[in-house]
Amino acid sequence: MQADVRNRLRPASIFCEPGLRLVPPRNLKFCDSERFVAYLKGKGDNPNVLDLWLYRCEQKTHELWLDAAALDAADPQDISRLTDVERAERERRRNFSYGITQFFWLAEREEVLICSAGQGFRLAVGLHTPERITPANTRNSAFNPSPSGMVISYVRSNDIYLTDLDQPESEIRVTEDGSDTVSNGLPDFLAAEEMNRYAGAWWSPCSRYLLYCRVDEHPVRVSYRLEIDAAGSRYLPQRYPFAGEKNPEVSLHCLALSTQERREIWASEDTYLARVNALDQGVFIQVQDRLQQRLDVISTPYDRTDWTIWHTETSDTWINLTDDLLELEGGGFTFSSEASGKRRVILVTRPGVMTELKGPEHLNQVFGQDADSIYAAGWDASPIENHLFKIAKQGQGYTQVTTRQGWRDLMLTRSCSAFIESFSNPTSPLQMNLVDTASLDAERFFEERIDEQHPYHPFHANHAVASFGSLKAEDDHALFYRLTPPAAPSGTHPVIVYVYGGPGAQKVKFDWGTLVVQLLAQNGFGVLELDNRGSANRGQAFEAPLYGRMGSVEVRDQVRGLDLLEAVPWADTNRIGLFGHSYGGYMTLMGLSQAPGRFRAGVAVAPVADWQLYDSHYTERYMGLPAENAEAYRQSHVLTHLDNIDAPLLLVHGMADDNVLFSHTTLLMSALQKAGKPFELMTYPGAKHSLQEPHVSIHRFNLLLDFFTRHLGPP
Repeated sequence: MQADVRNRLRPASIFCEPGLRLVPPRNLKFCDSERFVAYLKGKGDNPNVLDLWLYRCEQKTHELWLDAAALDAADPQDISRLTDVERAERERRRNFSYGITQFFWLAEREEVLICSAGQGFRLAVGLHTPERITPANTRNSAFNPSPSGMVISYVRSNDIYLTDLDQPESEIRVTEDGSDTVSNGLPDFLAAEEMNRYAGAWWSPCSRYLLYCRVDEHPVRVSYRLEIDAAGSRYLPQRYPFAGEKNPEVSLHCLALSTQERREIWASEDTYLARVNALDQGVFIQVQDRLQQRLDVISTPYDRTDWTIWHTETSDTWINLTDDLLELEGGGFTFSSEASGKRRVILVTRPGVMTELKGPEHLNQVFGQDADSIYAAGWDASPIENHLFKIAKQGQGYTQVTTRQGWRDLMLTRSCSAFIESFSNPTSPLQMNLVDTASLDAERFFEERIDEQHPYHPFHANHAVASFGSLKAEDDHALFYRLTPPAAPSGTHPVIVYVYGGPGAQKVKFDWGTLVVQLLAQNGFGVLELDNRGSANRGQAFEAPLYGRMGSVEVRDQVRGLDLLEAVPWADTNRIGLFGHSYGGYMTLMGLSQAPGRFRAGVAVAPVADWQLYDSHYTERYMGLPAENAEAYRQSHVLTHLDNIDAPLLLVHGMADDNVLFSHTTLLMSALQKAGKPFELMTYPGAKHSLQEPHVSIHRFNLLLDFFTRHLGPP
């Protein structure tokens, strides 16, 4: 049976607002009393403008708490007022929403700090008129309330300011050296882009000390990036820390509120300030060496600088960072470690004294604890599912709390007595449930039902349900895949390998999937996704083969995945395309060059071409230093293998990309032209790495469908 072409997905259907998915709650947060959940939610006709909502747990009711329009923050087109710091913060977090973009519960006061349009506001439960707490006509970022809920820190023009909530006119300027190259209270580029550390300031639990980063970018070489948008072009100076070159100087400072005394307590010496944990016991920081093969957890009292090493990990490859450190009552902390090859919870009770707890096959996140147990997410039977586990502190073992087959993201209360799961599987779109951890009694928090009122309903008849499986890599590791058939296949169809392939990510999950995959399937293409060695959520033993060999083992695994298509009746193995974005763009280029003849055409979006032109923290983690590993860098360079590319190629790049710089694609363009190799090119003025603007998304996916139809033949 042929798919109904009248109701097949098109790019405009997906990317034009309000879109085809119901707008779910996001940024859910329990208040300390656990009586309320606050969250952000987009408007029905404009899902990218976020309002603040409140859920009353006892009454089981949702209510609009504050409309973004009340703060003059609802216009998604007005981005001209954003400061450079705000723009960078949005890009690093991949946050492209407007309106109320962030909020915090203020201790046990049942009121929130709201961050919107560069201003801070406070609002109590039961009220709907917020009180502004930052000076008018200013733009501020990095809002950070103290644990007492009484004092707020924030950053303006790269300096830190404090405001007492009960005296909103009492603003105090903490630092005075903020400049174009010096910032206070903000993460540096590498911390935010590559370490997932978005904070640059932290409060002690007693609220008497403020810790903050000072970042000096003077050592970083200035490079000039040509940024082109619809209004023209300009050269922008950017201190981009390229692989093998100097990093910014980062130091950690401590402010005592009672005396206003500021002290430097730590400074980088070609090391990374990976994490800061302000505990009752003192300041705990996680420090990595430049090669990220050693991680030290060290501490000092707030009023001193005599550091003690509590825990050290080393690796012959690299050490992954987490946010899994939790303070133990009576001293010490829980942490997680991949020293055994799989991530496990460990207890560090005294400096140098560590106990590993028995847990599931692999953990990917630790949430919290009660008196007896640690609560963490991970998997036991299959990495394509995600479950909540309860791990006994005394070593009695562990319990899998959730059982329904699927993928879930989780958010727990501070006491771990309840959690909200965001769940889906291949046949059920998103459900959000508020669950009692002990009884597992659940309340439906949000549900996406594809009924006649649902915007996806006209296309649902063509919805293609994926199958899942695994095959063996050359070293016998299991490689999991998701294979989505074309809608109502008839005869044989071309297949697109939709790849990411890089470390730190997982594509294959037992979830409902993405509309991008459905777009390809409903236009007649099968879609193969496979997590090669190096992908996340499998442990160090699975990731390590990538070390020093980017563009090799992961490409071989993707090519190995093509073998499974031989037994698929609808798959035409002579018409296989390759498509990826970012590392996936790099994989497209390396796949076309290292497996000539296996892929008929490829689309590389925002691809890395030369790892020496990418940033230090990411690249050196997996490749070491360029000066010490010159041959490894040469082999990972796309241009080394460019002569083998003969298949049709489409290059796509944003012309304001500050992550994978546009120079990667200009390098490729020049080399392909010199080699006399034809290729197609599309560039997007003003677009950054994510290429998230609706008109850009619509255009590039129309382009992709046309490209693959021309070069793979009609589906």
